[in-house]
Amino acid sequence: MVWLGVWLGLFALYLMLAGTVGLHEAATGFVVAGLLTAWARRTGRHAPRRFVLSRAALPWGGRALARLIPATGRTALTLVRAILGHRHPGHAVRRPFLHGPEDDPRERGRRACALLLASLSPDSFVLRADPGRDEALVHSLGPAGSPPDPRWLA
Repeated sequence: MVWLGVWLGLFALYLMLAGTVGLHEAATGFVVAGLLTAWARRTGRHAPRRFVLSRAALPWGGRALARLIPATGRTALTLVRAILGHRHPGHAVRRPFLHGPEDDPRERGRRACALLLASLSPDSFVLRADPGRDEALVHSLGPAGSPPDPRWLA
């Protein structure tokens, strides 16, 4: 069932990125999602490190996606102000980020998700999240705020 979910997610992602839905896109998406699922399954068996993604990431992912449109507007406004005022709005800020145990696949999955979601927004991206340090260095165009939960950076 997990691989069916992976295939469905990849198929939906392909159709979303294709921009239109038709017989040609559906057939191509069917093949591409199948090939990517087979690749993911094969590499998952041979990878030296395991990652486990939990359902706890879903609400954080939804929040990050919901903030994309307002963040894009704020970023556009900030960049226009920077062009007109000839100033650099970017800055690096250290945010609390609980790293967790290095050898736990669930923690590895959570860290990977947190870093991806924090870098998804157009106004910030993660520069560093070193093992053993409970903080992350984030480049931001907006005000320096702390994440609501130190387990997630988004």
